[in-house]
Amino acid sequence: MGTITKNQDIFIEEVKKLISEGHFITITAKGYSMNPFIVHLRDQVTLGPWEDSDIKEGVVVLIKDDKGNYLMHRIIHIEGDILTLMGDGNLERKETAYVKDIVGVMTAVIKKGRPIPVTSLRWRLYSWMWHMLTPVRRYPLGLWRRLHPQEPLR
Repeated sequence: MGTITKNQDIFIEEVKKLISEGHFITITAKGYSMNPFIVHLRDQVTLGPWEDSDIKEGVVVLIKDDKGNYLMHRIIHIEGDILTLMGDGNLERKETAYVKDIVGVMTAVIKKGRPIPVTSLRWRLYSWMWHMLTPVRRYPLGLWRRLHPQEPLR
């Protein structure tokens, strides 16, 4: 399989179209907001279609936020059709978006070539543990960042 580099808006529109047709798409993660569980340019995520019942707290989505940015973040709160999102690598920063702005729902993470389905015990345990650590997340995240320095995004 080859690598395709395109304008982000064109790329996301193509991804959105394929997912709306029922396809699953695997893309390489770019950015640090989902560290430590999704690592910039190392890990890949598989995105797929969803039902309304799949949209709940804890689910990771690729979404266009209310500022027009594309984000892959975890849903932390739902009120009607308004979603509050936060990256696992963020300490306090939250974004909002609407359910209609979801591009795809993450179905798996591919870490170092090994797929981890989001339905697996391993991923659910990671997600639950990280959520429980929210009040003190700065300490393990600080250690992670010292061990894995972030390079500027291009």
